Amino acid sequence: MRYENGGYIGTAKIIGGASNRTTDMERATSSTPLEKKAYPRFDSRVSITVISYRMRLCDADGISAKAAIDGLCHCGVLQDDGPRYVEEVAYSQVKVKNKEQEKTEIWIEEV
Repeated sequence: MRYENGGYIGTAKIIGGASNRTTDMERATSSTPLEKKAYPRFDSRVSITVISYRMRLCDADGISAKAAIDGLCHCGVLQDDGPRYVEEVAYSQVKVKNKEQEKTEIWIEEV
């Protein structure tokens, strides 16, 4: 499968060059774009915790939520991801027994 610039995989928009890489994409839990959901906007500084539930754990530097956090800014949940608004981003992993339990949670707390 080949996605050209501006295509979609689930609700994730592909920007930049062409891509056929879908191995690191998680299944969308909803088909409704985030902009249309009534999520609260954080106007104060926040702390973000990313918890990755996987059968096979990653290296310590193998977890990244850069794209997800940028998406939260883009849809208005966060004002910005710079140090003025995000105090810290922490990552942790939990080993699960089967593929159906794999997921990623992103916790946002006001500080």
